[in-house]
Amino acid sequence: MPVEVSYTTWGLMCIAVVLPVCWLITQNKRKRSWEFYGVKDVRFPAKGFVDFRQVSWGNDCQVLHDVCDSTQRAGCAEVIAQHGDTVGVSGFKMMLISRDVELLRQILVKDFNNFTDRAVSAATVSPVQHGLFFLEGKNWRRMRHILSPSFSTGKLKHMCSTIDQAARRLTLVLESLAKKGELLPVKKITGQYTSEIIARTGFGLETHCLGEEDDEFTRLTKGFLKIHNPFMNAVIMALIFVPTFHRFLAKTLRLGVFDHMDLNADKYFKHILNTTVTERQDMMRRGDQTPKDLLQSLIQAKELGDHDAEALNDVATSQSWDDLPKNMSEEELMGQSMLILFAGFETTSTTLQFCLYLLAQHQDVQEKVYQEILTQLKSDTPTHEELNKLTYMEQVVDETLRLYPPIPIITRKALETKTYGGVTIPKGTWIFAVLEQVMKDPKHFPEPDKFDPERFSEENVSKRDSLSFLPFGSGPRLCIGMRLAYLELKMALVHVLRKIKVELNDKTEPKPDQKPKITFHVILVADKPIELALTLRDQ
Repeated sequence: MPVEVSYTTWGLMCIAVVLPVCWLITQNKRKRSWEFYGVKDVRFPAKGFVDFRQVSWGNDCQVLHDVCDSTQRAGCAEVIAQHGDTVGVSGFKMMLISRDVELLRQILVKDFNNFTDRAVSAATVSPVQHGLFFLEGKNWRRMRHILSPSFSTGKLKHMCSTIDQAARRLTLVLESLAKKGELLPVKKITGQYTSEIIARTGFGLETHCLGEEDDEFTRLTKGFLKIHNPFMNAVIMALIFVPTFHRFLAKTLRLGVFDHMDLNADKYFKHILNTTVTERQDMMRRGDQTPKDLLQSLIQAKELGDHDAEALNDVATSQSWDDLPKNMSEEELMGQSMLILFAGFETTSTTLQFCLYLLAQHQDVQEKVYQEILTQLKSDTPTHEELNKLTYMEQVVDETLRLYPPIPIITRKALETKTYGGVTIPKGTWIFAVLEQVMKDPKHFPEPDKFDPERFSEENVSKRDSLSFLPFGSGPRLCIGMRLAYLELKMALVHVLRKIKVELNDKTEPKPDQKPKITFHVILVADKPIELALTLRDQ
């Protein structure tokens, strides 16, 4: 069992030991500034590393904003505006911040083999450490091969009915609020929607999260990625720069206070998975029909291996797929299911929240989406193929992702020293790809703060650099769940907008003449919970 110790005792130990060691090592190794490598060097005082109000365990976006803001949250946009599209940050690590699409093309796509790994790794005893998001090198390649078939179009079609049922229950909750004249607490309800889908497809759990005041699955999902108190946040932030020592504390000594994940939630999810996987394995041995969900695909990959795994032709590797084990271990299976919590809960619910807000703000766009639904969908139960016909709806979703990308920054780590277009990136450098600023660069999107779904018409997309829109990343590490996210978003919008109109008024948050204030707390979030007015449509 992980040992819990006093926050103060271990926190003081880390500050007293780790920070001086970090500083000494850094000063010894950093003999050249970024200017030597052809990059503007931006230096910040130590306090710029920590925002005590918002710091989490070291999420990419939080690290970047705290590193880039010596006055606490001036923001990345200001740094890039002042110093250019690519800047270097001096400090504990060599860090490169960029929104330059040509440089990012080299990092994310063309020379991917030199940047296969993320900058920040997970320090946890939870099986989620085996999740695809956290894996590196050959381990990542192997797992990506195994998992790709589970997210194929064919497998997504099997999940359509489960997502359809969740979207119907979502609509019933909204109809009830509309009839009572109550405002919609958007993030709370969209979180329950994605939670229910994850519970059913990723955990095989027959649960009803929607409309419940204190649903256990949703509550523990929200708390799975542990947020500490401000003091321990500072300690965890410091430990990011000595990952080996951090892993020693969390994994070797099993000190739960330093673990990235909430171990009580971890225990709950492991129990569910152990029970469900055992039941499914028994069904398979008896020859019984099993549910066609994401969990079952993972179980089959564990039990049988998946010989139809995709080749990932864009990844040049010296080790062929035939040389890699095709089966998953029990821990790896749990890790992938738990990763769905980590990667799919907040991101999709946040995007749906902002999409509904933008539709409420732009009634003409909402009406156009509604008319497309009436025109393109002939039945009450949309199929995967029919959802793909909703091209204008997809433009609205894409414009939402451009304005409010859930993960505004992704990281990579340079494995070797290489030069790209006059910029030399030394071995070990942490690269921060500022997706938010790429997608708000006027060079790619004129009037970048304006909501305009026509930016994503087929004609306009063909005129832009393909890397100018990358809310799911790009290259071989493109988010594997991207198509599942679109499916969840479209299904929800279809069912909700068929029955309900979302609106802003003097009682909503924000008001019609206001915009939500955005901050970063693990992912992109509204500073105040968004609340919308609901009106039932005439049927």
